[in-house]
Amino acid sequence: MKIAYTNSIFFTQKYGGVSRYFCSLIKELIDKKVSVKVFSPIFKNNYLLNLPKINRQGIFIPRYPTPKYLKNIIDKISYFQIQNSKCEIVHDTYYSKEILNFKNKKKVITVYDLIHEKFHKLYKNNNLDLKKKIINEADAIICISNNTKKDLIEYYRPDEKKIFVVHLGYDHIENDSLDSGHNKIKIPENFILFVGSRLKYKNFQLFIKSYALKKIINDNFDVICFGGGNFSKNEKSLFSELAINNKIHYLQGNDDFLSYLYLKAKLFIFPSQYEGFGIPLIEAMSVGCPVLASNINIFNEICESGIHYFSNNDQKDLIEKLEYLLSSDKNLLSKVNLAKNISKKYTWEKCATETYEVYNKL
Repeated sequence: MKIAYTNSIFFTQKYGGVSRYFCSLIKELIDKKVSVKVFSPIFKNNYLLNLPKINRQGIFIPRYPTPKYLKNIIDKISYFQIQNSKCEIVHDTYYSKEILNFKNKKKVITVYDLIHEKFHKLYKNNNLDLKKKIINEADAIICISNNTKKDLIEYYRPDEKKIFVVHLGYDHIENDSLDSGHNKIKIPENFILFVGSRLKYKNFQLFIKSYALKKIINDNFDVICFGGGNFSKNEKSLFSELAINNKIHYLQGNDDFLSYLYLKAKLFIFPSQYEGFGIPLIEAMSVGCPVLASNINIFNEICESGIHYFSNNDQKDLIEKLEYLLSSDKNLLSKVNLAKNISKKYTWEKCATETYEVYNKL
């Protein structure tokens, strides 16, 4: 069996959950001696760069613009390379219209979430008609959670026989990073950690405003935001308006540094209104970092009772939970051991095994 992966996500994403998923999956498949190859004529993705050269085709360029016309050209080149290869299965990495054109090859797509459908007013040019065509013509659809599967059926009503749920993994994160030399980097002694994008449905502003309202919290705890891009002018203005600009810090780095931050943080906060999965939750749980997250279906599915919850979009409840947890280590650490055990369910090896089973069924 020979598997090809399209360039879609690797052309546009330097880092991120989707490219993380595919590179972790591909790495495990390589270890299982499966014949896999990524066809990405030009890519900027750092995770892909770490895969063996024999399993990827293309040139790494760390920075370039991504106008639509250029992406269309690269997509077509990727399509011709894959169509003329000996691969039997094509796994599209992010809703490329070229996936519709493949002949004599089985087509697999992964549906991560239905964010653009649920929050359609927040996004322009969603191109949901193309997404619908791709979903309908795929030979197999992998959903990264049962919640995503439920939403997919609600919005698109595809043939349920071709839908498979395969959870993601966390074990790109190490749990022994305290001895890695990061202690030379100056960080606050007591801090709350926020990871990834802070835009739109992520509810970052809800958290920051809640944090600012309680002096006992913002006097004793800073906030570190890891990744997601540096603070915007609007964010800096908000911090200044709330008189907390000296308490909010932006950091970025590799997985090892992120693991170090999880280990040092008093609390990891994930206030998102909706997710397809939520890798940072499992990362935090796996290294023993206490977690407070919005009480939504997907988090209940993957985290069960291993984390603390606040009512979704409820500022009053968020403040109360922050106060309760940060008032004592006993409260903070009450679910840590349970969380570690739950996190062990989610490995990239398991993800690869279950994905390979989907390929086999085709």
